[in-house]
Amino acid sequence: MKWLVIIFLSVLSSNAYGTTPRYNSNQMQSSSRSTSTINETIITENYNTGYIYSVSGHNIKISEGSYISPDATYTTSQNTGNGNVTFEWISPDLTTLPKWEIVDQGSDFSLIEHVENSGLDAVSIINRQQTIETFTEQVTLFN
Repeated sequence: MKWLVIIFLSVLSSNAYGTTPRYNSNQMQSSSRSTSTINETIITENYNTGYIYSVSGHNIKISEGSYISPDATYTTSQNTGNGNVTFEWISPDLTTLPKWEIVDQGSDFSLIEHVENSGLDAVSIINRQQTIETFTEQVTLFN
């Protein structure tokens, strides 16, 4: 029992002293930088799905039994790229173009026929490059 009391007293005496924590001020710093480059190509194809037929002139008239507009031929095709796009276009049947005659024989005349078929009209290609830079800096202070 004597030993028990001595141990108890020594424990009490060791807890009698307090400790004062010490803090130092410091800082933590981090930074990051990232760069992304995006290369983009945009291709646009414009298609005429119909045809244009026009006539102008003077001292002319359409022949008997001929029609002012040629017959139409319908064509369906798939895109050669991914195959998911189907195109249908209309073309004139050139064998059914109207026939023209001169009204006053021996006088001057003019005849201008314009036939524009369906199909690819224009292609636009846009190439662009985007560069995105991000810089982040973080500072944490400890007191």
